[in-house]
Parts: sequence; structure tokens; C-alpha cells
Amino acid sequence: MRLRLGRRSFLAGSVIAIASFAGVLSTQLTYELQITRLRVDLGGRLAFVPDLHYHRPSEGHVRNLLEALDREDPDAVVLAGDVVDEETSDVESLGSVLSRIESDLKLAVLGNHDYWSGKAGEVASMLRGHGFRVLLDDLVETPIGKVYGFDWREDRRYRPVMVDGIVIAHDPNAADSVSGNALVLAGHTHGGFSIGGLTLYSNSRYSRGLYELGSVRLYVSRGVGQMTHQIRINSPPELLIVE
Repeated sequence: MRLRLGRRSFLAGSVIAIASFAGVLSTQLTYELQITRLRVDLGGRLAFVPDLHYHRPSEGHVRNLLEALDREDPDAVVLAGDVVDEETSDVESLGSVLSRIESDLKLAVLGNHDYWSGKAGEVASMLRGHGFRVLLDDLVETPIGKVYGFDWREDRRYRPVMVDGIVIAHDPNAADSVSGNALVLAGHTHGGFSIGGLTLYSNSRYSRGLYELGSVRLYVSRGVGQMTHQIRINSPPELLIVE
């Protein structure tokens, strides 16, 4: 038997479906900053901050981040790319935010939107001016051990590195180029697009959370901010504390 829907029945069903989907979105649109703790016997406390997407100092996610950093009082702070984006009109005012980040060790790498915005050089200079070491495919010795920082690559093909220590990257795909006893920390994905525990879209093969890749462990953070046209569905902003 074929079921024939009249126009009114079809429209009513469509309205119910849309309302149901809107209900799912309303319960899963989440913007409150969450703290995630990863215990790896680091010998210190590291705050990992990818995807700041800074536009102006009054933004809620910027205030939430600074308040959380004040509470956590980490030994090291890492800004892991997309510090700004194409919507950032005033990079100078970023200094008012960076000046409030107090830590013995401050490191940074750049991400795709830092470059796509045309402001990467300006952002790097401002970071250095506020005590951040900007790593552009560099390895440094720090009080928490060796730290390697990947610069963003447009082709997303990263040169192989062997590191016994921490690796920071904006792009999670960089983890495939790492060997050694390494912990890779990355962002970029904003946690992907997820509904009901199912990831429907991600701009990386690794979308969120902890991955075991042989001797390499990868943690992909959901990041802190987003561009104004982006939404977070079941993917709240995240400040990762590694200890």
C-alpha cells in the first residue's frame, strides 16, 4: 500500500522535523569554556590554547579564557595557532590580552587563519613582544623538557621529526610526521561537527580528544574561539591543562 501525503500533511511533517532538529541544536549549541585535564607526569602545568580567534578584548570567550588562566596559574602557556583570523581588524588591541597572560614559559605556533588573514608577521611580532617564543619548525629545550613546534603548511605535508617530549601544532595531521616518545598537542578542528556522538565532519583525520599512534600520543583540543559565522554543536570550547 502506498502512503500518499497531502500538502498539509507534508508541511506539518516538515515543520515537526525542523522543530525537532532545532531542539537538538538548542540543547547541543555550547559555548561555555570547559577545562580538560591530561595527566602525563609533565613536571609542571601547561595550558594549551589553540584557536583563540581574537577579534576584540571584550569578547566573552576571551574574558573566560583569561579568568581560567588566572585560576589555573600554569607554568607554561601555549598559543597554538589561529590567534587571529580574517575578521580581526585591530591586531594592536591583542596586546591588551597577551599582557594579561603571565607564565614562566610562553610558546606559540601559527595556524592557517593567521596566514590567510595576511597578519601572520604582525601577530608573530606582537607575540614575541609579549614574551612568547614563536616556533616555526623549531625544537627548544625548556624547563618541561624538549618542545618542538610545527609551523602551518598549506599542503599539510609536514617534514618528519623525532622528538622525545612535547610537540605543538595547529594541524592535527602533523602528528603523522612525528616519531619518538612524543605527546602531540593540536587544535584546528574545533572538535568537528558532531551530533549524538557521531562526528559528521572534520577538517582533519583526527577531530577531538586523545589518540594513541604507536609511541606517539595525540590530543586534539576543541579550541577556545571561533569565527562569527561558525557554530559549535556538541563541541564546547576547551582549555586543556597538561600536568
